[in-house]
Amino acid sequence: AAIATVLGNLFGCLTFLWYYRQKKTLLNFHRIYLKPKAEIIRGIFWVGVPASLETLLTASTFVVLNNLAVSYGELTVAAMGISQKLMSLGGYVYQGFAAGLQPLMGFNYGAKNYPRMLQLLRAAVLTTGAVELIVMAVFGLLAPQLIHIFSQTDQVVRIGARVLRANMCILPFVGAVSCSRASFQSMGKPLYALLITVIRQLVLYVPALLLMNRCFGFTGLIWTQPMTECIMMVFSLTLLSRFLHRLQETF
Repeated sequence: AAIATVLGNLFGCLTFLWYYRQKKTLLNFHRIYLKPKAEIIRGIFWVGVPASLETLLTASTFVVLNNLAVSYGELTVAAMGISQKLMSLGGYVYQGFAAGLQPLMGFNYGAKNYPRMLQLLRAAVLTTGAVELIVMAVFGLLAPQLIHIFSQTDQVVRIGARVLRANMCILPFVGAVSCSRASFQSMGKPLYALLITVIRQLVLYVPALLLMNRCFGFTGLIWTQPMTECIMMVFSLTLLSRFLHRLQETF
């Protein structure tokens, strides 16, 4: 699996390089553009920090989650691992829409077309939410069958289906959070994106995870993330909408 991952990325990179070398695109590689410039590096760094921190914090919260899950048995940890892998498929959906929204928000921000940015945000949130509801329906209806693909142990299938049906409830909300963070990054406002990341993972999720596990046991453990994402959807959309309205008023 590790070798396949490396080879896949290698061939993907070579494919992109070959395509650009055909000079069929607006952008082409040339050695004169490979000279590092402090201003460009600084911009890339500050925009990339929130995304990098998001990945690091997500990995850290998984460590906390798995350590809490250990007390419920090894089969529970296995079931949760399978559920998390399946949920990553739903995650690719909202990540893709956020990636598609980012350049559009950046173009319109540069053109000072703030009303259109609000329209883009509304369309992205509604589209992402609608598609994720379809994914959610598939997970809900076929949860046991999907878990059974990865494990034939009845207890793992039963626990995994329960976890997947709880985790899938984040899908209608998390797309809005991802689109909001991507929008701030596209506008060169990394501190806002960083604020969303820190509040989401450190301020809300981890403390709520510990509290819910202590008060409600395994049920609280698996329902913490949907609760967190619901709160973060309201927070992130409110933050971004107020920011865009403030820009519109000053323009």
